[in-house]
Amino acid sequence: MQSKLLKRVPLSRLMDLKVDYAFKQLFGTEKNKEITIVFLNAVLQRTGREPLKDVTFGNIELGGENEDDKQSRFDILAITNTDEKINIEIQFTNKYDMVKRSIYYWSYLYWKPLKKGMGYKELHPVIAINILNYHLFSQTERFHTSYHL
Repeated sequence: MQSKLLKRVPLSRLMDLKVDYAFKQLFGTEKNKEITIVFLNAVLQRTGREPLKDVTFGNIELGGENEDDKQSRFDILAITNTDEKINIEIQFTNKYDMVKRSIYYWSYLYWKPLKKGMGYKELHPVIAINILNYHLFSQTERFHTSYHL
């Protein structure tokens, strides 16, 4: 029944998911977390690992602890049931240094939970997903690329 209803809605009336607000409303809210889980499992194709079953949404504010800190905002920060953090960024114009920005966000999420007295083995994996509407690397024409640190 729902598929028939969806076919009747003209594409021009659907919200454009390339707009940050729309993307965040669909994938970054508790009420739509099932959609986010399906999306993440499809993108990550977690070979050898259990598929995500649950996520929560974390604080999207980055930095600002000190007056001189750079402040940034994650588009979507999802935290898995095994405490992995997944930062999802959507960028449709190439006006920022995306590689450095992505590594900056990733590194913050990786080191920030480590407190005095904790061992490095207690660090949890962090995954960055960047959805871009431009070619970031001229070396590849692939639609989806994956990189590991």
